[in-house]
Amino acid sequence: MTKLIGLALFAAACGTTTKPATDPPPTWGVPITGGTILATHDNQRVVVADPDRDRLMVVQLATGATVEIPLQAGDEPGRLIEDAASRIHVALRRGGAVVTLQGTDIVARRAVCAEPRGLAYDAAADAIDVACATGELVTLPAAGGDATRSVFVDRDLRDVLIINNTLYVTRFKKAELLALDASGTITSRTVMPTVERFDNSGEGGAQPPAPGDGGVGSGDTTGLISSIPAVAWRAVALPNGQIAVVHQRAAQRELSVHHGGYGGIGCGSSPIESTITIVTPPNGTNPAATFATAPLQGALPVDLAVSSSGQLAVALAGGKMITTAFASSLAADSEQGCKSNGQGSGDDLGAPTSVAFDGNGDLIAYYPELPALVVTQNGAKRTITLPGDLGYDSGRNMFHEQTPSGLACASCHPEGRDDGLVWKFQELGPRRTQVLAGSILARAPYHWTGDQADLPTLMDDVFAVRMAGTLPTNSEHRSLGPFLERIPAPAPVGLANGDAAARGKAIFESSDTACLGCHAGPLMSTKQIVDVGTGGAFKVPSLVGVGARAPFLHDGCATTLMDRFTTCGGGDLHGKTSQLSAAQLSDLVAYLETL
Repeated sequence: MTKLIGLALFAAACGTTTKPATDPPPTWGVPITGGTILATHDNQRVVVADPDRDRLMVVQLATGATVEIPLQAGDEPGRLIEDAASRIHVALRRGGAVVTLQGTDIVARRAVCAEPRGLAYDAAADAIDVACATGELVTLPAAGGDATRSVFVDRDLRDVLIINNTLYVTRFKKAELLALDASGTITSRTVMPTVERFDNSGEGGAQPPAPGDGGVGSGDTTGLISSIPAVAWRAVALPNGQIAVVHQRAAQRELSVHHGGYGGIGCGSSPIESTITIVTPPNGTNPAATFATAPLQGALPVDLAVSSSGQLAVALAGGKMITTAFASSLAADSEQGCKSNGQGSGDDLGAPTSVAFDGNGDLIAYYPELPALVVTQNGAKRTITLPGDLGYDSGRNMFHEQTPSGLACASCHPEGRDDGLVWKFQELGPRRTQVLAGSILARAPYHWTGDQADLPTLMDDVFAVRMAGTLPTNSEHRSLGPFLERIPAPAPVGLANGDAAARGKAIFESSDTACLGCHAGPLMSTKQIVDVGTGGAFKVPSLVGVGARAPFLHDGCATTLMDRFTTCGGGDLHGKTSQLSAAQLSDLVAYLETL
């Protein structure tokens, strides 16, 4: 039904085309990120960041009156925060800046880093803290002016929270919560919990034990698999000082390339599940974090909001639904089984991408395709239609669409990139998820062994067979590539050591190391299938954005880029680097981080 609705939306928006059949349909939108609406403190307005149309909108809740504020093409606005003076600060994910809105006027645009992501307002300092995917934490005076601090923390930063005078930052793919001191130094790392659950995939035939037949409490772990944390889409502070994180968990079991091999149909069968985890952060009297965690039904938990009473709302873009629950209903350190934790409801409005509560406890959801806001007050829904044409792209829709296996393409490729995980295949062995962003159409053939000649072939195999989805339509075959092509490769690491990188570049380009023999051209890849001593013949991967793709190599054996040269990586069959000193290897890694 979802696909039929999507096709109907596309037909309504675009009508009958007169273009030649070889031309792809128009490409619309960007990958779903979540967290792009804000209910203001006065309970009168909602500010919408529209990354698909590169604009901001200020919407009066009572009347629906809306003011559009255009941004530069490609800015891709994301997270928003309000300061004490009612200024709204917005991170431009691709624009590399933060814009400040006073009323309906942009009063400042300040460059911060290549990929700004999370924002927090520090009331004590009257400052805005910005977390960057490229690793920087940047502090800006809320009233305007240049940055007062820019320090490197770690790559892949996401959300920023300030709780009891402590600054916390999440990491996206690792589902990690970092606590920072006043200088920006990491004082603790908290990873969302790994849980054990029964494998209901049908692969091993395991089922939970019947009452009285033993089980986890009796020491019987037959059929249990570990489910590890991954992809922390959103983190918010709760009224009691705890932190709620909505993220994915990945089951550590073997997958298959056969039909439904990525997951069967039914509760507990998908290798990836959506989860809310409530974290009680460590402090002086409690040196270790404690957790309450519960699974959700539906793929892509892209956004999370909390009301003043502690009610949570999660936007599940893959399942096209919003689920609500109360934080107090999650028992500490518990795994509540395979069920929806709260009341979920499907929508025929497209995928909800962002949720917020106003001060009255009314839930506000954003649907970018219409575009519209839906306000739920005492169970009654009211739709505020926003300015702009209907937006739809069949490739974008397919990329985020949940299949019967409980997966969407974006489950493993969040925001068109990768989940940083290594999956075990019965037929192939370990395979690290590959990034899709960055000149995807020029990188054929696909997969580590280059066995997929083009994207339509890959779609038919992976989406329709392995993920048990419907066979892609002609429109989807023609649209997915152009949609993905618009997603840039990850930006280089922030605050790089320029001198070391320059020395590393000379080493990389030297005939002594022979790196350019395989990693050349705009993609830094010849796309050849070669055996470099890492366990088989694999396609030469592009090195553009490589620093953001830990772990490295097809089996993820190299946790860091340095490990690629010291722990695993094929030795001198994979370039010639054994003659390099530790200092030279460090310079080479510094250069790779800048690509």
